[in-house]
Amino acid sequence: MYKLPVFYATTDGHTRRIAETIASVLREQGLQSEAIELSSRMPHPNWINIRSAVVGASVHAGHHQRAAADFISREAQHLNVRPAAFFSVSLSAASSTPSKLDMIRSIATKFVRDAGWQTDRIACFAGKLAYTKYGFIKRFIMRRIAAAEGGPTDTSRDHEFTDWGAVREFALKVADAAHGEAPVQAVS
Repeated sequence: MYKLPVFYATTDGHTRRIAETIASVLREQGLQSEAIELSSRMPHPNWINIRSAVVGASVHAGHHQRAAADFISREAQHLNVRPAAFFSVSLSAASSTPSKLDMIRSIATKFVRDAGWQTDRIACFAGKLAYTKYGFIKRFIMRRIAAAEGGPTDTSRDHEFTDWGAVREFALKVADAAHGEAPVQAVS
């Protein structure tokens, strides 16, 4: 059994749910996996027993969390020699407009490339309008954005857009890649 951690950065908690779901599917596939929140206090992972990894972050105002960028930059040499994957979470990924979907994919691809990671395993998942978790100002702003996009404006409840089947499919592809790769030699 090999370790396959799912590192993630979250702002409102939804990326955590997606990371935990991915880790759960990986465990179902016989891989030792857990979701690990990224933070500035987090020690370097021990890559010796890590066969593969997943990193996830959410997009806010066109940018992923700094904790994810710092982690990827610091650990790129290890991520680049494993069948590692990245997932991005945003409300824009719920759009039916091809140009918005291309834009969010470009943001995710540019994010990992700018951090020095060369992976082609990138997925973009729709997030959640967490109106009940937002403060007054953020709720007001998010409601206006949703209204302009034709989205839900009922702020008395949250509105989830995540395609959990797509999350599961992504996790299964990650598991297949991890099972198919030879163990990685440690990078010093």
